[in-house]
Amino acid sequence: MQRGELVLALPNPHRAEIGVGLLAVILRQAGITRREWERR
Repeated sequence: MQRGELVLALPNPHRAEIGVGLLAVILRQAGITRREWERR
């Protein structure tokens, strides 16, 4: 996933879209709020 200069590598063995819950976990682990992610 990429927003501006921020790049997050997301392993996705299913090759489908990730769910909202998983995205929330990833952003939390990256120290990024949902609002920050949506702004980029």
